[in-house]
Amino acid sequence: MNKHILYSILFFLLIINFKTVLSEENNSSFNIGSDLVSRYVFRGVDYGNSPSIQPFISYRINGFEVGYWGAFSISDFYKEIDFYLKYSVYGFTFVLSDYFVPSVTGVPASKDTRYFVFDNKTTAHTFEFSLEYQLPQEFPLKLYGAVYFFGNDKYFGFDKDKDEKGENYYSSYFEIGYPLTVSENKLDIFLGLTPKAGAFGNSFGVVNLGVTGSKKIKLSNEFELPVKSSLIFNPQESIVHFVFGLSI
Repeated sequence: MNKHILYSILFFLLIINFKTVLSEENNSSFNIGSDLVSRYVFRGVDYGNSPSIQPFISYRINGFEVGYWGAFSISDFYKEIDFYLKYSVYGFTFVLSDYFVPSVTGVPASKDTRYFVFDNKTTAHTFEFSLEYQLPQEFPLKLYGAVYFFGNDKYFGFDKDKDEKGENYYSSYFEIGYPLTVSENKLDIFLGLTPKAGAFGNSFGVVNLGVTGSKKIKLSNEFELPVKSSLIFNPQESIVHFVFGLSI
């Protein structure tokens, strides 16, 4: 059987089962919506150099969550569609992410930009494993670590041998964060670094330092509009980003 037909059948069966699960009463939730941000900044790097529409859809049951998240530049050609699986227990959150980025500023981001191609040498997919630990509420520090382990994590120009062989850099990122509440406004302070050259920087160094403030603006008795602003510094690149976003 053609593998694309097989993928389509499996996806169809998954949706049918998903509908069945939703119809049952359980400790679950289904979420759909979108963010609109003035810039898409991820781990200190500006992707798209443009306002970005970021839709999401997810399903959560007990400690499990599965979903899709995307980023589409308004005035550029950056496109990203991510799938993730998440499990949370005892303060730990384990996440397997599939970042699919076929286009950057109109230029193909890999040798093969088709969605159902998963060859490590050519795919536009990048797989990542990440782990977060949330300390108890008395001292709610967040610890986070992530590493790319498969796919389009290559050809950054920092290691000639890796680039010639088409080997993965295993780009890694670590972050600590601390949430605060000030006058009913939420603040999240964060510091992120990369331990080596790769997707997030050219060497060991801090690449993502700043604060995100968020609040809900009451528009009526039935509706509140979540908004946020982020001041983000990338000391390694000596740049700063100031990002505003809202959610619907």
